[in-house]
Amino acid sequence: MLRWPAMRYKGWTIKTLLLRLLILSVDPTTEEIDNNLIVKTVQSADGQTFACVDFKSQPSLTHPLLKNHTRQPMLPVSFPDSTDGDKGPKFHISDVEMSNIDCPPGTVPILTSYNASMSPRCLDKIIGYKYNEIGNNKEYTQTAAFATVASTFYGLQSSISVWEPDLGTGKEPRFSGAMAIVENEGSRVAAGWSVDPYLYGDNQVHFEIAWVDNEKSCVNVRCAGFVQTSKKATPGIIIKPVSIINGKQYIIRVKIIKLLGAWILKVGEEIVGYWPSKLFSHMSESADRISWMGVAGAAPGDPFPPMGSGQPPDEGDAKSACFSDAKVIDASGRGVTLALNRVNTVVTAPKCFDVGRPTSTEDGGLQFYYGGTGCSPSLPIE
Repeated sequence: MLRWPAMRYKGWTIKTLLLRLLILSVDPTTEEIDNNLIVKTVQSADGQTFACVDFKSQPSLTHPLLKNHTRQPMLPVSFPDSTDGDKGPKFHISDVEMSNIDCPPGTVPILTSYNASMSPRCLDKIIGYKYNEIGNNKEYTQTAAFATVASTFYGLQSSISVWEPDLGTGKEPRFSGAMAIVENEGSRVAAGWSVDPYLYGDNQVHFEIAWVDNEKSCVNVRCAGFVQTSKKATPGIIIKPVSIINGKQYIIRVKIIKLLGAWILKVGEEIVGYWPSKLFSHMSESADRISWMGVAGAAPGDPFPPMGSGQPPDEGDAKSACFSDAKVIDASGRGVTLALNRVNTVVTAPKCFDVGRPTSTEDGGLQFYYGGTGCSPSLPIE
């Protein structure tokens, strides 16, 4: 495979960048839903259980900074330069924003059917940690990323191909996924997909979000922070259909944009909710870096599972996992395609996974392939 020569960030070495991406492990807190606040309990066709709770009673609003946050902002119906629209014959749209969860008006569905045996752990593993340790439990994460040079950003947009890699056998925790991340210093928000039996209790692909602020972290809405507004695109929900090698390629379209004092998350045509800016120590106004990454994690001594489709990036269309239509959001809310000298690739385990060279697409944005079959930890990790 012809490798793209590694570039340096202006003023940053790759080693320094990894220290930014692989931030310290932090313990999340988990909020349980008061049974007295549940208006209705529903089950999806995939067997997931959701609690329908009044918007003002959702667990996120128990955060000390959000206790007086009793109503949602006037969210825009559409965004400038949206990812909505026909993506052409190459891609098909997964139905994460089309789920039929029958919650009453004025309520939002909160996923409750997480793995019952789940113990406290680093739920923010998808932000790109290389090594986490919680008590006697250890986990390792490897990253294949495409990231920007430091600048000022107000969000991102991207189409993320959806795969359901076979994780094989191994000790928990064990996971694989793909995320788009907005960050500034110790503050981050992310959205994408994850296969994580330890968290979800199954081997299916789930829509997953996360946020981190210094020593605080959370995945989905298992703790206070993200304010959910959608009744359709619910964090943690199973995504269907998924891409098949040499078959149809399915994507989810993600947009994170700073508007109205919040980082608003949109998936497809559905506004999922928002992270209020007041949650973040370093991201109340803007971000300084954007990244798109595949991640894979395993317990010490276990081989890393496949990342993406399980195929290396040089397999290309219909075989390799990809991010496409990748843009950053400027101060006017417009999606901007970065020049190639303003982005870089980062691979923490090049003997296991890889990232292809980004290219500009005809319909705008950057596209790149990533992934790999995984590998044994006995192989040297560069």
